Amino acid sequence: MIVDSICHAKIYDPPSKALSASIDFILSNTFSFRDHQTSKIGTKGIYVIPQEYSLTKKEDRVIESHRKHIDIQVMMEGMEYLGYAEKNSLQSLGYHEEHDFESWAGSLTFLPFHKDFFAVLFPQDAHMPGVEGPGSTSTVKKMVVKVPLGLW
Repeated sequence: MIVDSICHAKIYDPPSKALSASIDFILSNTFSFRDHQTSKIGTKGIYVIPQEYSLTKKEDRVIESHRKHIDIQVMMEGMEYLGYAEKNSLQSLGYHEEHDFESWAGSLTFLPFHKDFFAVLFPQDAHMPGVEGPGSTSTVKKMVVKVPLGLW
């Protein structure tokens, strides 16, 4: 997992052209958060989903991971807590191949995830976004980029 300020995103280039292209696309476009309209980034299967949602208690959230995609999450407005753990420290509750979504049970470490920060979550990174906590806002606006694993 990588978590950093968006102003530092270029230091991860050239290791990942997908990260660079995704950040550039997000920063150079405007999005309708209410529509959750998916947009393609280039022609290789990378896409971005604008999300706007209310935060909830961690007990009401699901720990997730993905096998076929890397998530790049960019916080546009607000602040949430992002839970994280390596998958090998958790118990799988099942995988849904159609949605590339695996759910987990276990303990997480929670990090404050602020406006203008980004997180890169690899297949080994189980995560729980959208958690309320001290100093969090009631809602957030976030961009989630899905990068097929082979394009990283």
